[in-house]
Amino acid sequence: MPATQVLDFIVDQKDLSNTQTLEKTYPEELAPDQVLLKVDKFAFTANNITYGVAGERMSYWKFFPTQEGYGIIPTWGFADVVASNHPEIAVGQRYYGYYPMGTHLIVTAKPAGNGFADVAEHRQELSPIYNFYTHTERDPAYVAEMEELISLYRPLFITSFLIEDYLAEQNFNGATELVLTGASSKTAQALAFLVAQRKKEQGLNIHLIGLTSARNVEFVQQLGWYDNTVPYDQISGLDPSKKHVVVDFSGNHNTQYELQTLLKENLVYNCLVGLADWQNMRGEKPLPAKGEFFFAPTRAQNRQKAWGPAGFQQRVEEAWRKFGAAIQPKITLTEVVGVENLAALYLDMVEGNVNPRQGNMVRWGM
Repeated sequence: MPATQVLDFIVDQKDLSNTQTLEKTYPEELAPDQVLLKVDKFAFTANNITYGVAGERMSYWKFFPTQEGYGIIPTWGFADVVASNHPEIAVGQRYYGYYPMGTHLIVTAKPAGNGFADVAEHRQELSPIYNFYTHTERDPAYVAEMEELISLYRPLFITSFLIEDYLAEQNFNGATELVLTGASSKTAQALAFLVAQRKKEQGLNIHLIGLTSARNVEFVQQLGWYDNTVPYDQISGLDPSKKHVVVDFSGNHNTQYELQTLLKENLVYNCLVGLADWQNMRGEKPLPAKGEFFFAPTRAQNRQKAWGPAGFQQRVEEAWRKFGAAIQPKITLTEVVGVENLAALYLDMVEGNVNPRQGNMVRWGM
């Protein structure tokens, strides 16, 4: 194959607002079992900024190494095989998975199930859930017309599914109140939907409260899944005499402080998930207690052992189809084409200018 010109969008690991485009060339020949994928499109959400914020702590920078001091933020999307040196993987096949914010990716493929794992040496120590690429023709949950929705929500949905499953297994720690911070975030949306479904199907006695910024109150209310929507400046209105579970998607230090000092011993489980408000993750007042970080891949591995891989997949897909049908009419898809438009969108996201109604899909346009 001819040499391939590649473009990567890279960010300063110490200053996420500092970005560059890096041009490089992939070699003419692939090593045995290597496959060259051309990235077609990927979703860009606030969750991608979280990957950058937690890049070093959670090893996200290690997936797609680049020049010293910089990192490539991972994304979820679709890519096509444009060259292959693996006997079981053909040019033209399309795969859903974890891609760099770049035009191409070379993987070392090991076929398994309905796709392949990237077994490149630098990814061996990383969570296998991020290393698997699903062939669209063998994916029972794939619908071509839903590629955008799959890219935007499916990776986050699995996290939401695992959190809801864990909370239900623990009987919500005996709480009657479930509070989601960052209630407009996509992971919170999916969790709210799943809890609302369980309430409807099982008569679950849990009061679901969405905490959000004042500008997003209307959107959160219109979702129809929260029992009550509360702006952050009205946290003091929560009832501290009732037992609460908090699932924190925002990562805002002051919000955590206010919840902990208000609810005290009636905050029976404090689940830390996201960093949507990452610029306010530190504060002057020390937190009275530490929450419990929820790492979805570990829970997924536990459930795959308990239910078997096929049983796990079946449960996720059934819940995903219901959520996909419910969320589709509530959001507007926006296509972002080219590196300049990506850079503008990226800075908007870094600065917290996120429209929860908008689903951003990026194409390279090349």
